[in-house]
Amino acid sequence: MAGAGRLLKDSEKIVFGEFWTAKQRQGHSIHHTVSYRASFKPELPSFFMKEFLKKKNRVVYDPFGGRGTTAIQANIEGHVAVHNDIHPLSIFLASARQYVPKLEDLEKKLNSLDLEKEVEDDPFDVNLLPFFHPRTLREIKNLKTYMAIDHSVEMKFISLIALSRLHGHSTGFFSVYTFPQVSIPSEAQAKNNIKRGQTPEYRPIKPRIFQKMKRDLAMPIPPFYHEFSKNNLYSLNSANSVPNVESESVDLIVTSPPFLDKVDYEGDNWLRHWFLDIKKSKDRKLSIFSNLNDWNTFIRSTLKESARVLKKGSYMVMEVGEVKKGNSILYLDEDVVRMAEGTGLVWNKTYVHTQSFTKLSNCWQVSNNEKGTNSNRCVVLRKVL
Repeated sequence: MAGAGRLLKDSEKIVFGEFWTAKQRQGHSIHHTVSYRASFKPELPSFFMKEFLKKKNRVVYDPFGGRGTTAIQANIEGHVAVHNDIHPLSIFLASARQYVPKLEDLEKKLNSLDLEKEVEDDPFDVNLLPFFHPRTLREIKNLKTYMAIDHSVEMKFISLIALSRLHGHSTGFFSVYTFPQVSIPSEAQAKNNIKRGQTPEYRPIKPRIFQKMKRDLAMPIPPFYHEFSKNNLYSLNSANSVPNVESESVDLIVTSPPFLDKVDYEGDNWLRHWFLDIKKSKDRKLSIFSNLNDWNTFIRSTLKESARVLKKGSYMVMEVGEVKKGNSILYLDEDVVRMAEGTGLVWNKTYVHTQSFTKLSNCWQVSNNEKGTNSNRCVVLRKVL
């Protein structure tokens, strides 16, 4: 695999450089409303929209939608978005920002909620009390009750903000000190509490929600944002079979599939799933592969489906990484190029965006040429058939 890669590396179609800023949080603040593992920066889809879309009001599609970065950036830049993911959490994260209410309307809705009402004890509470003070947990459970009956855009956005404050490493979160992006098991949190000498303290959730909303809405939404976002499509399907996206309806695809055995989306998000009442499903098989051949088979079927929905002459950008397996480094962009053969997509170019690892990457103990992604390797494919 490593040897085969040398052929592609010598090609004139491989372009190296820093195509967008390596600085953190340079995009619109609405992107950073909620954290999500394995998401790319908004500058990445923005770069390719400017590169391949010469007119506004095009259709931009992400078959592995994640937290909605591509969809939101498409709306910000004056395009309609199609956001697909097999994970219901992803659909919520993206669709909750389809309409961004005004801060004064959100404040009014938030103030109208009575979160002090008594709630019934639940056997599952034992899993939550290592994170939350009982009074804080009562407020969260009352909020969940409102979420189940109030389907207004204001309530949905408040739910998104609350989700982003559910657990983390500062007093701005509802929980005692814990990791912000991953819901660690309750047993592990209980052990951490003992180790750190901490006990969950009461943290009222309304002021924390409001302060987060103020920060996220400090930057004005573009005046045309809702003109395009109202036509978005949110699709809950596997990326290799998306029947509700019409053939030849998409002008550009920008996406990033799961890499090899890197992220446990179900386990990492169990607290978020509880908050949103997302149930486990035997039919929901997330695309996590530790075997390269299985990953390639899935990518090939995804490319064939992507070719179906793309307009002729349009482009697909698939961002993948370089992953260490054993003593070898696998350049997954090379596999994508090979898997595209015979799908109706042809290799146009590969952009290798080189950058230093961020503070967050170091948190994951990811370092150059050792684990995870060393660079953004963006394979550009063009539909020819």
